[in-house]
Amino acid sequence: MLEPEVNNERTILDYLNEDCWRAVLQYVPAQDLIRTERASRQWQGMVLTYLQGVRIIIEREEIQQNYNTCSLKPSKYKSFINWTNKLGPSVVSAYCHNLENLAIINENCPNLEALQLSRIVIGPGQLLRHNLNDNFKFLREVSFQGCSIQDSYVTEFIADRALEKLEIRNCTYLHGLCFDSLNLSNLKSLTIECNSESFEDDKLLSIIDRRIDGEMQSVLYKMTKLECLELHGGYVNGNVSEHLSRLPRLKHLSVTYQLEYRHVDVITRCCQELRSLELLDCQYLMGIDVIWRHAGARLTALKLDQFYIARDDDVVELVRGCPQLQSLTIGGAERLTCALPARAAAARRAAGPRRPRPLRLDLSYTNLSDEYYLRLQDRGLERNGQYEEMKTNYEDLIVVLENTMDEYDDEEQSDEEFQDNDFDYYDYSYDDYDEVEEEESDQEGSDQEDE
Repeated sequence: MLEPEVNNERTILDYLNEDCWRAVLQYVPAQDLIRTERASRQWQGMVLTYLQGVRIIIEREEIQQNYNTCSLKPSKYKSFINWTNKLGPSVVSAYCHNLENLAIINENCPNLEALQLSRIVIGPGQLLRHNLNDNFKFLREVSFQGCSIQDSYVTEFIADRALEKLEIRNCTYLHGLCFDSLNLSNLKSLTIECNSESFEDDKLLSIIDRRIDGEMQSVLYKMTKLECLELHGGYVNGNVSEHLSRLPRLKHLSVTYQLEYRHVDVITRCCQELRSLELLDCQYLMGIDVIWRHAGARLTALKLDQFYIARDDDVVELVRGCPQLQSLTIGGAERLTCALPARAAAARRAAGPRRPRPLRLDLSYTNLSDEYYLRLQDRGLERNGQYEEMKTNYEDLIVVLENTMDEYDDEEQSDEEFQDNDFDYYDYSYDDYDEVEEEESDQEGSDQEDE
């Protein structure tokens, strides 16, 4: 009797149709798929076909990756060109650390929607040849982070494109004068962050208020669609709250400026769409009733930092007055007691029916934090017996007491570290497949001889 012929060359790809392996690959991060591309020509073709339908994000290597994120190294420029040639149309967001990479992205990624320029020294005319009038037809989001760039260069690059999101973080020589000529009519998100210690007081100009032709003027009135605004660092002259109150669509506000009771009153009363509020310098905030009285019914996230005079009653008031809160962060408080979590949980229950998500009460940077009680122990003082009770799991409340600053330590890297670690490109092109395979076998033979 003849035995059935067995085809040993068939693989799992021969037994699954396209819908099946697409359903499987959607659970595999794009970065891992790229690593496996060298397995065989058949697998390589399948991976490239699948990735052409994925919205790929190129990010810094230290950024936490999601399924569609690729982290790449700048040293492998050949690989960068090969991969953007093959998968460029799938790239919708890219991180770029030099103008050479920007030119390649410009040439190979026609569907780019978001671009982040980081730590680039930009001279006259260097961005002009990549301006948004002639290139990046679908770009809606631009971020400048740590760049040495002047306002006129930003104007040349963005031209008259009506962006939806713009970020400017710690950019030397950038004072915000570019906002006078940019098209801000469609802007929905704006982030301005600057290190005031790096500039002289009379040279640092604020996006909210600055002196033009002898008069203080604001450009916020041009941003009629603005929904998210973050202003950190710098100096503000004039009435900050008056300008912010002219943003009727504002949903998220984060500021480091010292706002007083009257300022918060105007903002929470006039910004009727406000859902998330971060006041990061509450040293002069003498009362919090204006927050829950005007915006309590709609706030879902609230952060009050450097709120040194906060007491238990203040936190309980916020929990009771803001029934839709999902996150409440109190920073810098020095007068809280161990009874606060239980009182906050009771106020949460009294505020209404149980919510789909519990309230996350973050007390990491207060006198109730783990670090505070560890310092007491180091000085030979006994920890309060009520301390462990604060960690009780409540039905509608999650209490956070851990110091979480460690998660930001990795971001404090030198310029050299960024140059070495920003990207990690993989080069397994069709033309180089046999060459890569041969180099690997030679390397394995060499390792065996060494052993």
